[in-house]
Amino acid sequence: MSISAHGGGLINGIAGMENKFTVFTSGKPVSGLTVAFEGPTKPDINFNSAKDGSVDVSYTPKAGGMYKIHIKYDGKEIIGSPFKTNITGDEATHRKLTEKVKVGGPNVSTGKANADNELTIDCKEAGITGGISFAMEGPAKVEVSFRNNNDGTITVVYKPPQNGDYKLHLKFNDIHLPGSPFPIVVS
Repeated sequence: MSISAHGGGLINGIAGMENKFTVFTSGKPVSGLTVAFEGPTKPDINFNSAKDGSVDVSYTPKAGGMYKIHIKYDGKEIIGSPFKTNITGDEATHRKLTEKVKVGGPNVSTGKANADNELTIDCKEAGITGGISFAMEGPAKVEVSFRNNNDGTITVVYKPPQNGDYKLHLKFNDIHLPGSPFPIVVS
């Protein structure tokens, strides 16, 4: 028999609440089982082994959004994994998380034309790992890219093609981060 997973928590869930699913190991040792999440936040995960060899998994995501749940046994994805799970979250929860995000760096208020300008988004305190969007408006179209530094921070790089007054919009789940939109003077 193969290892399988079932339960509502693999399909959808609610941010700030405990969501559940069950993994059936077909009598194999549970020590080979791993569960990992990809999404806007890293949820707290709890495992409870049952006498029948199944494992009840509960998790509590801090924010809503689309998550992928990777369930592996001995390093290999089980059938159906990764599971795409839609987590709903209320706006108040998202606002609380965004208030903990800090934006800084040399190019938050000024930048240079035809050059890479960097700023840093510090999400460590909020526990956010994704779901951040970037947009820039001004007298010309601006290239905006980002780099996840895998330490709870994200580096944003923007390269405006000409001088002028711009606005950088940084959002988490459509809610502006503190200070956004940022007025930036490019010279």
